[in-house]
Amino acid sequence: MNKLTVTALAAILILAACNDPEEDQTWPDGSILWLSGIYADTALSWSPYGDVLFFSSYSTGATRLFGTDGLSAPSMRTFTSMDEFIGPLGAWNAENGRIVYTALNADSMRSQIRSIAGNDTYVTVHIMDSLLNAFPTYNIAGDSILYCCKVTGDWRLYQIPFNHTPDSLNSPVLQPGFPDGDMLRPSYCPNSGNWVLFQHRAGSSDDWDIMIAHPDGSDQRILAQNSADDIHPTWGPNDEWIAFSSDRTGNYEIYLTDVNNDTLIQLTDDPATDQYPAWNPEKNWIAFSSDRIGDNTDIFAIDEPDLP
Repeated sequence: MNKLTVTALAAILILAACNDPEEDQTWPDGSILWLSGIYADTALSWSPYGDVLFFSSYSTGATRLFGTDGLSAPSMRTFTSMDEFIGPLGAWNAENGRIVYTALNADSMRSQIRSIAGNDTYVTVHIMDSLLNAFPTYNIAGDSILYCCKVTGDWRLYQIPFNHTPDSLNSPVLQPGFPDGDMLRPSYCPNSGNWVLFQHRAGSSDDWDIMIAHPDGSDQRILAQNSADDIHPTWGPNDEWIAFSSDRTGNYEIYLTDVNNDTLIQLTDDPATDQYPAWNPEKNWIAFSSDRIGDNTDIFAIDEPDLP
């Protein structure tokens, strides 16, 4: 794979000179380096058509959002002094054409839910209060935003209409029926929207589990349960498979599981920390973050395996 060196403001990035991963430097588990830089690249999320990968990386004093099509230098899309993070799958909606994300003030520990157009940098602030708000995602129709808020010590799920702004008269709605404890990184299944995927723990000393439930909180189920931390869940291109990161073998690797029968496939196998999987919705490969090269966290790619 030929690579080119580019400079995006303060971040020096090495980008694969093609949208799809090709064999170049291949790790024993089949992974290849797709994008690297001098700062950590995390919180990966694909566009609805799999042609642009969004991620968070440090630049000029704060963590900001970047996007790349794999053909040109990553483009910085947010410019405030706050730390800004992309949400899980569903952060970029095909129906309303906007990307929803978290903007955090590290000094006050207050955060906002914001969105920008997929082809512009015009910002809409949806939630701005004294609470911690994070991990926003759209429903399939793009007319509501599901996000996590820390109100009484636990992270809970709330929902607002897409057109909600801080001066709206209606308050965010707590989603009923979901389990007590912390809930993070929710996302709707990509085709039907009939399931919500999220990571959950009952208490601060408990392990994180990957769960699914219907949007009303019914039919809750733990996927691939294990006495380990399972985090960063994301849907595959259909409503049947998910990818997630787990330290069940001693360090974080990327796994796949079938939501119907809990078939488990270990996708990566390396002593480094592999996290933040992002399954391309149109092509059969998965991007993820890993510190396989030195102490930095870069973006790697690995082919989707043959699924049973």
